[in-house]
Amino acid sequence: MVKNYALFLSCALLFSCAITPKHENRAYYFQGKNEWGNMSSGFRYPIELEERIKEYLGVPYLWGGNDKNGIDCSAFVKQVYEIYGVNLPRTSILQSRFDGMDIPRHALLPGDLVFFGGNDTDSAVDSVTHVGIYMGKNKFANSTSSQGVKYSDLNEPFFFSKYLFARRLKL
Repeated sequence: MVKNYALFLSCALLFSCAITPKHENRAYYFQGKNEWGNMSSGFRYPIELEERIKEYLGVPYLWGGNDKNGIDCSAFVKQVYEIYGVNLPRTSILQSRFDGMDIPRHALLPGDLVFFGGNDTDSAVDSVTHVGIYMGKNKFANSTSSQGVKYSDLNEPFFFSKYLFARRLKL
Protein backbone atom coordinates (compact mmCIF):
# COMPACT_ATOMS: atom_id res chain seq x y z
CA MET A 1 0.00 0.00 0.00
CA VAL A 2 2.79 2.43 0.91
CA LYS A 3 4.63 1.54 -2.31
CA ASN A 4 1.50 2.24 -4.38
CA TYR A 5 1.03 5.60 -2.68
CA ALA A 6 4.70 6.52 -3.27
CA LEU A 7 4.40 5.51 -6.93
CA PHE A 8 1.22 7.53 -7.33
CA LEU A 9 2.79 10.58 -5.70
CA SER A 10 5.92 10.31 -7.88
CA CYS A 11 3.85 10.07 -11.06
CA ALA A 12 1.67 13.00 -10.02
CA LEU A 13 4.72 15.19 -9.43
CA LEU A 14 6.28 14.22 -12.76
CA PHE A 15 3.11 14.91 -14.70
CA SER A 16 2.46 18.20 -12.94
CA CYS A 17 5.89 19.45 -14.03
CA ALA A 18 5.16 18.46 -17.62
CA ILE A 19 1.93 20.42 -17.89
CA THR A 20 2.38 23.61 -19.89
CA PRO A 21 0.99 26.63 -18.04
CA LYS A 22 -1.61 28.68 -19.85
CA HIS A 23 -0.47 32.24 -20.49
CA GLU A 24 -2.69 35.04 -21.65
CA ASN A 25 -0.16 36.23 -24.19
CA ARG A 26 2.53 33.90 -25.45
CA ALA A 27 4.24 36.79 -27.26
CA TYR A 28 6.54 37.02 -24.24
CA TYR A 29 7.80 33.45 -24.48
CA PHE A 30 10.46 32.46 -26.95
CA GLN A 31 11.56 29.01 -28.04
CA GLY A 32 14.60 29.54 -30.26
CA LYS A 33 17.81 31.51 -30.36
CA ASN A 34 16.68 33.90 -33.11
CA GLU A 35 13.36 34.94 -31.63
CA TRP A 36 14.45 38.30 -30.24
CA GLY A 37 13.67 39.67 -33.68
CA ASN A 38 10.08 38.49 -33.26
CA MET A 39 9.63 40.40 -30.00
CA SER A 40 9.49 43.68 -31.85
CA SER A 41 10.51 44.55 -35.36
CA GLY A 42 12.91 47.16 -33.98
CA PHE A 43 14.33 45.19 -31.04
CA ARG A 44 17.62 43.46 -31.70
CA TYR A 45 19.64 41.91 -28.92
CA PRO A 46 22.51 42.00 -28.33
CA ILE A 47 23.83 44.57 -30.77
CA GLU A 48 21.63 47.62 -30.12
CA LEU A 49 21.04 46.86 -26.45
CA GLU A 50 24.72 46.33 -25.66
CA GLU A 51 25.78 49.37 -27.67
CA ARG A 52 23.28 51.56 -25.82
CA ILE A 53 24.44 50.25 -22.45
CA LYS A 54 28.10 50.85 -23.41
CA GLU A 55 27.27 54.54 -23.84
CA TYR A 56 26.51 54.67 -20.10
CA LEU A 57 29.20 52.39 -18.62
CA GLY A 58 31.15 54.35 -16.03
CA VAL A 59 28.61 57.17 -15.71
CA PRO A 60 28.55 58.02 -11.99
CA TYR A 61 25.52 57.32 -9.86
CA LEU A 62 23.45 60.34 -8.88
CA TRP A 63 20.14 59.87 -7.08
CA GLY A 64 17.54 61.57 -9.26
CA GLY A 65 20.17 62.02 -11.99
CA ASN A 66 18.94 61.71 -15.52
CA ASP A 67 21.91 62.19 -17.86
CA LYS A 68 25.51 61.17 -18.51
CA ASN A 69 26.77 63.55 -15.81
CA GLY A 70 25.06 61.35 -13.22
CA ILE A 71 22.22 58.84 -13.37
CA ASP A 72 20.29 56.55 -11.05
CA CYS A 73 19.14 53.01 -11.79
CA SER A 74 15.63 53.75 -13.04
CA ALA A 75 16.71 56.66 -15.26
CA PHE A 76 19.42 54.43 -16.76
CA VAL A 77 16.90 51.70 -17.61
CA LYS A 78 14.43 54.29 -18.93
CA GLN A 79 17.03 55.85 -21.22
CA VAL A 80 18.28 52.52 -22.54
CA TYR A 81 14.77 51.49 -23.54
CA GLU A 82 14.02 54.80 -25.25
CA ILE A 83 15.94 53.53 -28.31
CA TYR A 84 13.12 51.00 -28.77
CA GLY A 85 10.38 53.61 -28.44
CA VAL A 86 9.45 52.35 -24.97
CA ASN A 87 8.47 55.14 -22.61
CA LEU A 88 9.13 53.59 -19.21
CA PRO A 89 8.05 55.37 -16.03
CA ARG A 90 10.76 57.22 -14.10
CA THR A 91 10.90 55.12 -10.91
CA SER A 92 11.85 51.48 -10.36
CA ILE A 93 8.55 50.77 -8.57
CA LEU A 94 6.52 52.07 -11.50
CA GLN A 95 8.79 50.25 -13.97
CA SER A 96 8.06 47.02 -12.10
CA ARG A 97 4.37 47.55 -12.88
CA PHE A 98 4.90 48.34 -16.57
CA ASP A 99 3.10 46.25 -19.17
CA GLY A 100 4.88 42.93 -19.27
CA MET A 101 5.05 39.50 -17.74
CA ASP A 102 6.75 38.21 -14.60
CA ILE A 103 9.54 35.82 -15.51
CA PRO A 104 11.05 33.18 -13.21
CA ARG A 105 14.76 33.62 -12.59
CA HIS A 106 15.66 30.41 -14.44
CA ALA A 107 13.92 31.70 -17.59
CA LEU A 108 15.58 35.13 -17.84
CA LEU A 109 16.50 36.38 -21.29
CA PRO A 110 18.66 39.36 -22.21
CA GLY A 111 16.59 42.51 -22.02
CA ASP A 112 14.42 41.38 -19.11
CA LEU A 113 14.26 43.84 -16.23
CA VAL A 114 15.45 42.52 -12.87
CA PHE A 115 14.16 44.09 -9.66
CA PHE A 116 15.70 44.20 -6.21
CA GLY A 117 14.69 45.53 -2.82
CA GLY A 118 13.71 44.82 0.72
CA ASN A 119 11.36 42.01 1.54
CA ASP A 120 9.69 43.60 4.53
CA THR A 121 6.26 44.08 2.96
CA ASP A 122 3.57 41.74 1.74
CA SER A 123 3.92 42.93 -1.86
CA ALA A 124 7.26 42.50 -3.65
CA VAL A 125 6.35 45.32 -6.04
CA ASP A 126 5.93 47.75 -3.15
CA SER A 127 9.43 46.96 -1.88
CA VAL A 128 11.31 47.56 -5.17
CA THR A 129 14.32 49.82 -4.65
CA HIS A 130 16.59 48.92 -7.60
CA VAL A 131 16.31 47.85 -11.24
CA GLY A 132 18.71 46.55 -13.87
CA ILE A 133 18.70 45.02 -17.35
CA TYR A 134 19.52 41.32 -17.57
CA MET A 135 22.15 40.58 -20.23
CA GLY A 136 22.64 36.81 -19.97
CA LYS A 137 24.98 34.50 -18.08
CA ASN A 138 23.81 35.94 -14.72
CA LYS A 139 25.04 39.44 -15.67
CA PHE A 140 22.92 42.56 -15.62
CA ALA A 141 23.57 46.23 -16.32
CA ASN A 142 22.67 48.71 -13.60
CA SER A 143 23.64 51.98 -11.98
CA THR A 144 25.20 51.30 -8.58
CA SER A 145 25.69 53.92 -5.89
CA SER A 146 29.33 52.88 -5.40
CA GLN A 147 30.57 52.44 -8.99
CA GLY A 148 28.00 54.02 -11.29
CA VAL A 149 26.77 52.20 -14.38
CA LYS A 150 28.35 48.78 -14.65
CA TYR A 151 27.68 45.11 -15.16
CA SER A 152 26.93 43.15 -11.98
CA ASP A 153 26.35 39.48 -11.27
CA LEU A 154 23.03 38.19 -9.93
CA ASN A 155 24.97 35.85 -7.64
CA GLU A 156 26.89 38.64 -5.88
CA PRO A 157 25.82 38.31 -2.24
CA PHE A 158 24.11 41.72 -2.11
CA PHE A 159 22.10 41.24 -5.29
CA PHE A 160 21.37 37.59 -4.56
CA SER A 161 19.86 38.52 -1.19
CA LYS A 162 17.86 41.46 -2.57
CA TYR A 163 16.53 39.85 -5.78
CA LEU A 164 12.73 40.11 -5.97
CA PHE A 165 11.56 39.23 -9.49
CA ALA A 166 11.99 39.93 -13.21
CA ARG A 167 9.67 41.27 -15.91
CA ARG A 168 9.76 40.87 -19.65
CA LEU A 169 8.45 44.05 -21.19
CA LYS A 170 5.77 44.05 -23.82
CA LEU A 171 7.27 46.01 -26.68
